[in-house]
Amino acid sequence: MEENNDLISLIREKDTFARHLGMEVIEAAEGHAHVAMPLGEATANAIGIVHGGAIFGLADYAFALAANSEGILSVAIESSIQYMSSCQSEGRLEATSEKVSETRRLGFYRMKVFKPDGEVIAVCQAIVYKKS
Repeated sequence: MEENNDLISLIREKDTFARHLGMEVIEAAEGHAHVAMPLGEATANAIGIVHGGAIFGLADYAFALAANSEGILSVAIESSIQYMSSCQSEGRLEATSEKVSETRRLGFYRMKVFKPDGEVIAVCQAIVYKKS
């Protein structure tokens, strides 16, 4: 995993939600990120599939890392998710985030969340505001 700035270190150390769910950073650099999360009882909804909030949380973590990977403090101002299929709460999910475009103050990102077999189960779009 490449870690090129203090913001990535801050997110990795201080994001207690991500840590609670066992999210790990595989890579975070130059406008993209790749993360993973183990699945189990803590990520399951009432019918035993992965909770939509867990899926979105993993995508959001990838988004935060990608958006801050270039050393500019950036915060989300909009995000949306589309669920494409369900997933049993076993194994592990992975998510990627890529910068699509940017202006001086805004960054536009696309995220994908993958089942353990590699199938895409959700896609997201998000916008950040660059604070500094």
